[in-house]
Amino acid sequence: MKVIQFIVPNEDKQLKKLLYLYLEAVDKRSADGNLLPEMILICNMIRNDLNHPNEFVRGSALRFLSKMREKDILEPLVSSLRANLEHRHSYVRRNAVLAIYNTFKCFEDLMPDAPELIAEFIDGESDVSAKRNAFVMLCNCDQERAVAYQLSVIDSITSMGDIIQLNMLELIRKVCRQDPFQKS
Repeated sequence: MKVIQFIVPNEDKQLKKLLYLYLEAVDKRSADGNLLPEMILICNMIRNDLNHPNEFVRGSALRFLSKMREKDILEPLVSSLRANLEHRHSYVRRNAVLAIYNTFKCFEDLMPDAPELIAEFIDGESDVSAKRNAFVMLCNCDQERAVAYQLSVIDSITSMGDIIQLNMLELIRKVCRQDPFQKS
């Protein structure tokens, strides 16, 4: 692939963003079902971008991984995904939660402890969008933890942002439909 030869080594942020869009659309497997050898180079590029000092580059790589459905590419990147949950920029943390959510949803065996990890993350997070993404993941992957978190912050829900309040209302509605005796 000429893209790997000429675009991957380039440091231009706009080209990297276009490269990730290209990688979403390109076939990652050969006709016989095996992963293309070029994807190993792409995996190395993604790992480097997940550790890049620029938060835009990290965020672009994480957004790409939140759409990735290839276990062979995601597997070596799990430790880098975890590390990005502790990044200082909320943009990176927000996208790291989405990438972890996608990884857990598609390949639960790669991150079996993802709900516990996100439950710890949501307690210490201050950014409303990152907290919302984490809450959505808990609602869809481990509803009991989401309910426990909601009960732990019940007194401060009114001071939280609108986007997380709507998700909390949705969880209440879902739980009450599943078990009408929970309404009280």
